[in-house]
Amino acid sequence: MSEKLIKDIYEYIEGSSLRKDLNLERDFKVSFLAQGEYNKNYVLEDQRNKYVFRVNTGSQIGVANQIEYEYNALKRLEESGYTPRAHFVDGSRRLMDYGILVMDYLEGRPLDYRRDLKKAAEIFSGIHSLEIKREDFDHLITENYIFSDRLKEANNLLKKFWESSHVGGDTKRFFEKFLSWCDKNAGMERYFIENPWKAINNTEVNSHNFIIGDERSYLIDWEKPVISDPCQDITQFLAPTTTLWRTDIFLSQDEIDKFYRVYEGRFPEKNIRERVRMYTPYLYLRALSWCAYAYVEYQDPNKDIRNPETYKKIKSYLEMDFMNNLLKDWIG
Repeated sequence: MSEKLIKDIYEYIEGSSLRKDLNLERDFKVSFLAQGEYNKNYVLEDQRNKYVFRVNTGSQIGVANQIEYEYNALKRLEESGYTPRAHFVDGSRRLMDYGILVMDYLEGRPLDYRRDLKKAAEIFSGIHSLEIKREDFDHLITENYIFSDRLKEANNLLKKFWESSHVGGDTKRFFEKFLSWCDKNAGMERYFIENPWKAINNTEVNSHNFIIGDERSYLIDWEKPVISDPCQDITQFLAPTTTLWRTDIFLSQDEIDKFYRVYEGRFPEKNIRERVRMYTPYLYLRALSWCAYAYVEYQDPNKDIRNPETYKKIKSYLEMDFMNNLLKDWIG
């Protein structure tokens, strides 16, 4: 698929106005960069310019035009200075079978939890401090009921899971118990309704979605942003389901406190720690339900994108010992 896609990208660029729009020289090059579950990313460069050419294969959030949704979010977030600049979008699928987005290539490395928590807190506070405008609600999904929304999301993700012969009975019983607990306690979300705080959340804040540079650092991969309480991003960033995704790190309480002290500098009245404490089990519901959904998807031999490391991590998160230990403070 990669070699054919590279050929298709060359043909797309030559068959459209994109080379001229991006000021690319005729001897530009395309090379594979990285892939996620629903995107493949390529480096597009010549002697003077370097971009990311993003190819989208599907949507995790059910929007009609996924690539344009991401593009609009990046344009809105540009003023923060902590996200890539987007230069081009094509969601028509006329010249290629996929949605296309071109954005800046950012120099740097993935986030290191031991070294970069201060930088991460600065990135989050810079993005979350953007004032939400009226038109933002027209372009981005808004979540006002974050516990109920996680329950709806989980029930949707788990539809095929319940019927799958690839999933054991113990795992299904665990999810039944977990969903029941979350349903019984969903009324706690009224705290967030009575004390609203809205910001643009990334919702995919693992270490490899940060670019740590010498002069500036960034949060990338804005595939499924939402307007919601900032505890969504902060809970996910600090949770072991995130820190363990690409590393073997559990953050200590001292490290978490250091992160909070930087983040809270811009929001001294917002009580982010209490918001995170309340939201944590619902973040785990999202993470584990997605793993269950993805595990079933990986049993389909026709799945477009297959990542062996992702599949290995998904299976480890669905092990009973891991899930029971993660949720021992809530469902026992």
